Amino acid sequence: MMIFKGPGGFGRVLNIVMCMVMCVVLSVIILSTVQGIPGNESLPIFTLLGFGVSFLMSFCVGYVVGDLFPALSWGRKLCAVLHIENKVVTHIVSSLVLAFTLITLVSVSCVWVTNVQSLGLGACVGIWMMVYPPLLGAGYLVILVTLPLAMRLASAISGFDPSGPSPQKPAEGAVEGALS
Repeated sequence: MMIFKGPGGFGRVLNIVMCMVMCVVLSVIILSTVQGIPGNESLPIFTLLGFGVSFLMSFCVGYVVGDLFPALSWGRKLCAVLHIENKVVTHIVSSLVLAFTLITLVSVSCVWVTNVQSLGLGACVGIWMMVYPPLLGAGYLVILVTLPLAMRLASAISGFDPSGPSPQKPAEGAVEGALS
């Protein structure tokens, strides 16, 4: 499919892969944390259905967040501003920026959507503050480990390598992607 080819396809594949991995982690942490609250032990919270709903909701939110907020680029730009040239340190810093942006926006959105109507804003803030530290820590570690693998997979599927030479600009007047 053409939507998964080239630089745009690389971004889509990377976003899908990272969202899938991150949403599994987010769903497990949130559901197990809420299930473990005293009084919730016997409630059907961390179930297959609960996991499926949590995963689907966080994936939809995460994909949009990943598409609208170029956090990985922000992290790399931060490294450039700080004159960080070491690839490992650049990966550590850019992963931190990505994790902070993605985990914060996805977790706030999902906690709000699932709880604001029934529990109110105060409870949403309390729930989010309870789950956010483990989400951010686990999310950062998962991004740190899986991002290079996801980038290789996205490169293989899209045929685009962002670390390679930049593609040439189309001839003046040419429409990018026209019937290709």
